[in-house]
Parts: sequence; C-alpha cells; structure tokens
Amino acid sequence: MSRQPLPLGAWGSIHTKRSSAKSWLAETRYRDMDGKVRRVEARGPSAAAARRELQQKLANRKTPRFGLVTNTDKLDRLIEIFLVDLEASDRAARTKDKYAYMVKKHISPRIGSVRIGEATSGLIDHFIRSIVEDSGPSTARTCGAVLSWMFKVALRHDAVTVNPVLGVSIPRLRTKKPQALDVVQYQDLRKKLIAWEKTPRLGRPRSQELHEFADGMVALGVRPGELFSLLWEDLDLEANPPIVFIHTTVIRTTVGGVRIQDHPKTRHGTRQLTVPDFHVKQLRKRRLRQTRSATPNPLGLIYPSSTGTVMDANNVGKIWRVASDAIGYDWVTLKTFRKTNSTIIARTMGPEAAAYQAGHSKVAMTQEHYIEERRGALDTRAAIDAFKPKPKSRKAQPPHKHSQTADGQSPRPDTPATESAAPTPPKIEESPLSEDHGPYEDPPKTAETSSK
Repeated sequence: MSRQPLPLGAWGSIHTKRSSAKSWLAETRYRDMDGKVRRVEARGPSAAAARRELQQKLANRKTPRFGLVTNTDKLDRLIEIFLVDLEASDRAARTKDKYAYMVKKHISPRIGSVRIGEATSGLIDHFIRSIVEDSGPSTARTCGAVLSWMFKVALRHDAVTVNPVLGVSIPRLRTKKPQALDVVQYQDLRKKLIAWEKTPRLGRPRSQELHEFADGMVALGVRPGELFSLLWEDLDLEANPPIVFIHTTVIRTTVGGVRIQDHPKTRHGTRQLTVPDFHVKQLRKRRLRQTRSATPNPLGLIYPSSTGTVMDANNVGKIWRVASDAIGYDWVTLKTFRKTNSTIIARTMGPEAAAYQAGHSKVAMTQEHYIEERRGALDTRAAIDAFKPKPKSRKAQPPHKHSQTADGQSPRPDTPATESAAPTPPKIEESPLSEDHGPYEDPPKTAETSSK
C-alpha cells in the first residue's frame, strides 16, 4: 500500500545533528503550496534551539508564487501592495486619490508598524473609534473601506484567514433632511447676491458670476463639476425643446490637478436634459458676451475661469460660503440649488423624473437626500369630497295640496283624482269599549283589596 503524501503546508519528521563544534542542524521535508516537497533546514547553538528555529521557519514559510506578504509582515508592506492594486482597479480617479490620501494621512502613521497577524478585529475597532473622535465619522467610514480592501488583498496572499474588518462596527453618517429653496426665497437670494457682487471692495474685485452659476444649477439640477465641464458643443439651443448633454465632470486630484473627467460621477449621470426658456436667454447672452471678450477660451467652456481654464468647484465653493454668509443665507450651499431643482420637479412631475434629472440610479436616494419634505398640508379636499354622505331622499308632495272633495274633505295623497271625487261611505261611530287599550293588566293593589 502506497504512503499518503504530505498535505500542503505540512512537514515530516525533524532530524537534528551536530554540524560543527558550536552549531546544530535541524532538517525536514516540507510540501510547499505548489505541491512540491523541498528540504528545509535551520541551525542553532543546540539541538533544541535548531529544532525551534526550524519550526518557526516552517510556520512562516510561504512560496513566493502564492504570497507576496505573510502574517509577520507589517501593514506598511501590505499598503504597498494595496496601492498597486488600487491603481490598477477601475475605480474613479477621485476615489483612487481619496483612498491613497487616507492611507498616507491616517492608516500608515497610526497602525503601519503593526504586523498583519496582529491586526485583530479589536485593534481595527480601536483604530476606527479613534478616527471618529479625531476626524469624524465620514473619515472613519472611508478608512474602514480602505482597510477592508487591504485585508482582502491579504486574504488573496494567504496572509490572513479572516478579514478582521468584518467584525468592526463602522459608524453611520447622520444625514440631515434635505432643505430646498422655494421660489420666493430664491428670488430674494438672487437679488441680494447680485447686490453683493456689485458692492465695491478693496483689492481684487468680487466674482460677478455667482448668480449665473446658481441659475445654471437651479435650471438644470446638475452637480457643480458637471456644470463647469459643459462645452458649447454639448448645448443645442435651437432644438425644440432646447437640450444639453451631460457626459463629463470636473475633478481635482493631487497628481493631475483640476481637469475634466471623460465621464460623470456615476454611469447613470450620462443624460440629456431640457433647458428652460429663461436659462436659454441667459446662455445666449453669455455666448454673445464671450465672443466679444478678449479672454481666451480654447476648450469652448460655457463657464470658464477668469483666465479661460477649467473652473475649480472647490474654489467656487469657498467664495460661495463667504457670499452666503454675507447675504443671510448661510444654510445654502451649491448643493442646495440641486436639491431645489429636484424638489420642484418631484412635486410637479413625480420623484422618478427628479431622479433622472439628478442622474441617480435609485429613486429612493433622490427622495431621501434631495427632495425636501412638504412644509404645509396638501389640499386634498377635491379628492376626499368624493366620500361625502348623500342627502336623504324626500317623498313627492301631492299635486293638488289644497283641493277638496265634494263633501269638503281633502283626498288621500295616494288616491287617484278620479277616485277622490266618488262619495265616501258614512262614518260609523265606534264605542269607547272597542278602542285598543293593549293587553289587560290587573289594577294596582291597595290596602282594601289586599285584605279581601
């Protein structure tokens, strides 16, 4: 009967022998993860020390073909492999940039020296909670996503057997209810915004285009990056109805700076939108103003920067925060205009139309994060009035209310007119005894009757 082969990752009997006057040799046969049996040896000052050294060597042994990291490597080594895997993935450029920043800013400085085998769920949980206290739940969730991906890489290289992030409770973000502008508020905001732009100041003049940015986002419901990436060739104002094609966005990365990405934030962000009439007039005036201006616009942007380059949404957001505080609308951000567009479309055309306008794949997300709840009660009286009680039916009155018969008596209402003219038989007087008194009852008892 043939002998059973060694299992993968197992070894046979360990033999020790003296190799020199001060050294001992321990050796055995080890079956690697590729199925081949190899001779493994270790040395030590004594037989027991050589045996322990060999056992530790066997426990940590991994064939390089199957594992680039082991459980004894530090997390910084795993980070190097993760960054290569991240760059080769199909994630968006902003996501790659964000994850790489989280690794260099938070993960590597805090737990980079921890060995992979020491990264338990308890250690990861302690790290996540410290990030929540120092930087907030949003940063903690991003770090949790990065660590989960890192240990998936470790799983593929057999450095761990379980992803320790699976046992960690990642804090949820507390999202506020969406708040939008109504028509009166927007007109008031726009009026004050234009006045703020025209107010003279020392130094560099204020931006004169904030109100046009607001009009564009309210009219189209696009993201700021999508608005600033629009080209004149993406717009067809002569069509019926006028349309604009959304298929790009502006991003900022630490490597490439501000640039136009050839696709929106999500695959559902590629869409065609109609342009309202008031915005069509504004865009025509803007195009005419650009043709008369000496500022170069080589890319043909609808909303270029003051130097003709791509507008940075982050810089516009900083200017907007200053302006919104000055005009008394500090709660309004650039995203509020997008919520305003979604809210008005949802109330007039339904949430599905609002989700398509915003470029969302799920209507539930639009309803939760972009559509403001109604501030007052709906006037549902016209619909509910269908359940009102019907009035009681009344019997018809006799046609001749005051007519009398020949003997001076009024005819019965249910008697035909011909019968009412006939003589009635004489009325027979009834005896008082014949009256209906109901069932007979015994008279009440008195003292006299009871004695009898």
